[in-house]
Amino acid sequence: MDRNSARPRAKSMDRMRGFRPMNTSPSVPGDLFLGVDVGTQGSKAGLYTRDGVLVADTYAEHRFDHLRPGWVEMDAHQIEAAVVDAIARAVRAAGGDGTRVRAVSLSGILCGPVFVDDDWVPVRPIIPFLDTRAQDEVRHLRHEVEPIWETESANASLDTYVMATTYEWIRRHEPDVHSRISKILSLAPYVSGRLCGLRARDAFTDPSHLSGWIIGWDAATGRVSERQLALLGIHPEQAPRVVAASDVIGTISADTARRTGLAAGTPVVAGAGDVMQSNLSAGLVAPGMATDVAGTASILTVGVTGPVPAITRVPGMLYSLGTLPGQALYWGYVKAGGLSLRWLRDEVLRRPGDDDLYREMDALASQVAAGSDGVLFTPYLSGGSPDSPHASGTWLGMTAGANVATLWRSVLESIALEYADFLDVFAANGIPVAEVLAVGGGARSAVWNQIKADVIGTPWRVPSRQDGAILANAALAAHGVGAIDDLAAAVGSWVSGGAASTPDPVRHATYQAVQSVRRSILAGPLREAFAAIAPLRSGNA
Repeated sequence: MDRNSARPRAKSMDRMRGFRPMNTSPSVPGDLFLGVDVGTQGSKAGLYTRDGVLVADTYAEHRFDHLRPGWVEMDAHQIEAAVVDAIARAVRAAGGDGTRVRAVSLSGILCGPVFVDDDWVPVRPIIPFLDTRAQDEVRHLRHEVEPIWETESANASLDTYVMATTYEWIRRHEPDVHSRISKILSLAPYVSGRLCGLRARDAFTDPSHLSGWIIGWDAATGRVSERQLALLGIHPEQAPRVVAASDVIGTISADTARRTGLAAGTPVVAGAGDVMQSNLSAGLVAPGMATDVAGTASILTVGVTGPVPAITRVPGMLYSLGTLPGQALYWGYVKAGGLSLRWLRDEVLRRPGDDDLYREMDALASQVAAGSDGVLFTPYLSGGSPDSPHASGTWLGMTAGANVATLWRSVLESIALEYADFLDVFAANGIPVAEVLAVGGGARSAVWNQIKADVIGTPWRVPSRQDGAILANAALAAHGVGAIDDLAAAVGSWVSGGAASTPDPVRHATYQAVQSVRRSILAGPLREAFAAIAPLRSGNA
């Protein structure tokens, strides 16, 4: 989510083009390590010293094409250009000497594959996790394919964001495009390959990005499952080779050097998924720890020792591998968590790109009583969980007394109430969570962190640093070239401490009553209403 209230408002052309003001400390000497996070709404680049000092960071936004209700696409070329621009401005902000950068590592969104031809050129625009068009393909997988992934991948939830459903949609609806697919890539490996000038024969992924496929991989080995690929109709040769997250997969090409200011030949480390790197940047390094990744999607992650069948069976709960060797995670998500606030800012309040609005609205929302005067928001602007595929965003309980502060707080509360559902699942399976670490743009909101603590009854701690995935990426780059020996210890030392929001028992009791009503509505009347309304949307009627 695009929250950056700690920085002053800038009325420059850079802001209008979707750029962000830079944090810079260009006088810091020594080697630098570049971390880039290729997120949903934008790409962020950060240059760090071996000791974790941030020298410069920059940001460039991505564009979305909303083709029709439920259909969203992104241009891989525009995303690559945003990454190149963010890197170039970071290098300039750090003094302009790209030879100081010893290594580079990228993270990226897990769900939204890039299908490329032999020359590493995308065969079509990206269909990201915000897109919900592949409902028929989800039904096909659920009812016509043997679900061996429930045990092999420890994932039982199928939805439109699963790589195999996107692949099947293209096979059915765009056969000419399907015939040109050479390799299936995640977004960060695609961009890394472009920076290095790779071709399809060089295609790679790490175990964390591979687990972002949700199905089609083996949780026991961290490798592709050829049994699953055969059932899914995916050619094994279209899958990339699997490497360690810390492996060097190539070097910066001469063309990338010219466009970014980096030195040609700079090593590029394989990297890991954005969820995993966000968790690592918060200090989640052991089972039982939990993290709130408050980004475009709101993701609640809990570290585990391995698959738990009862958790796997919960609709919408996903299992994946972490960045660290042997690390495993379960995570629940709200696809349009932070996106709901951006939508409210851009489309309702008509202040697109103005990040200062988040701080202004938080201040107003803090004056609204817990429970938002009975106003409930459903944060399903990009669909709900797999057991409620027709879910959509809506407000309930509004009166003439509702104002924009009420609406804003109700959106903040809606994500916290979803998180409470997730954590109840872990508690019921013997994995209690004593504290949640908050990272991502949304973690900058003290009001939101307090709401989450009050709703769930658990302290919500913001680590001492809020750099996000770029910090973990820079550390991984340094680890990949031998500049850091113990990745977990290094990151842990950089982000230790921080401030916690502790739950208020009175507000917690209020939210328990709200949650009871919310759950009864979502389980029955509202689910029926969502299903009835779905055919009325443009293009579906």
